[in-house]
Amino acid sequence: MKKLSMTLFAIPLALLLISCGAKKKDVVVTEKPVAVTVAPATINNIAINKAYTGTLEGFKQAKIYSSIPEAVIELPVAEGSLVQTGQAVIVLDKDGPSSRFKQAEAAYLDAKDNYEKMGNLYKQGAISEQTYNGIKTNFEISRANYTAARQQVELTSPISGILTDLSVNVGQYAPLGVPLATVAQTDKMRLNIYVDGRGATYVKNGQRAKINIDAADANSREFVGIVTEVAKSADPDTRQFRVEVQIDNKERILSPGMYARAIITVSELNNVLTIPREAVFMNQGISKVYTLSIDNRAKERTITVGEGTIESYQVLSGLSEGEKIIVLGRNQVEDGTLVKVIDNTQTTQPPDSLKES
Repeated sequence: MKKLSMTLFAIPLALLLISCGAKKKDVVVTEKPVAVTVAPATINNIAINKAYTGTLEGFKQAKIYSSIPEAVIELPVAEGSLVQTGQAVIVLDKDGPSSRFKQAEAAYLDAKDNYEKMGNLYKQGAISEQTYNGIKTNFEISRANYTAARQQVELTSPISGILTDLSVNVGQYAPLGVPLATVAQTDKMRLNIYVDGRGATYVKNGQRAKINIDAADANSREFVGIVTEVAKSADPDTRQFRVEVQIDNKERILSPGMYARAIITVSELNNVLTIPREAVFMNQGISKVYTLSIDNRAKERTITVGEGTIESYQVLSGLSEGEKIIVLGRNQVEDGTLVKVIDNTQTTQPPDSLKES
């Protein structure tokens, strides 16, 4: 019985010794690097462009108003047609209660007839010069009254151009204080924009501006405008300066009323440190980048940025010229991530690890 118990005790002991004597195998974990592209911080000259919006107007443009509330009886010119200076665009009721046309016309015709008769008598010496001058003065007053009354019922264009807008129909009463028609010279267009004081110091007469038009017929075209006027003083309410941009429109593609955006260079920075815009990210309102360390790891760095363009940022502090920063692949790394730098100039499509979310 004693021998059996000793045997049972020896078996676990032997198993324990065998287990302790076996070789322990270590588990090795391989760190997989993230593919990225990098770019150096470089010294460049950059131009700061800003976009300003406004509504296109004809190079010369006139709005036509009515001074009496009378009914429209005739529209001699169709919208979109060419009109000449002094040509009637809208005709109002000449017999209406607000019109003085008929009375003024009658007085004028009577004064004209009397003036012509008395003129012959004056030449023959039948009336005095004083009498003749009085008749002449009465005629000139009657003529002026008639012209004024006619202008109230025959609304004419003060300039030659295209009738770009006609907002009344025959039978309607012409409202006061509201433009009834617009005539514009459209071979050239103008755009008034408003620039802050800092930008206005850089905007000069003759400067070019890129014009974008939000219209189906024009949004695929690139238009170039020229700055023709910069206000000498700011608007007292907005503290902004009015800038007029002139745009060639010989092909008549642009029309008054179109919404336009002018992109103008408002600042030029020379010999400044710059980095690609897509390399910069924000963390709790602080600008950050990932730099590339000697051991190929991403290192988070706080920087201060200045002006920015579509392509790049000016760096005010936090980086030195030549330091490499991670561009593509930035969203897939964090501080300390092992990275593998690839040459993005040799690939047309970035690998999945480089696609930004």
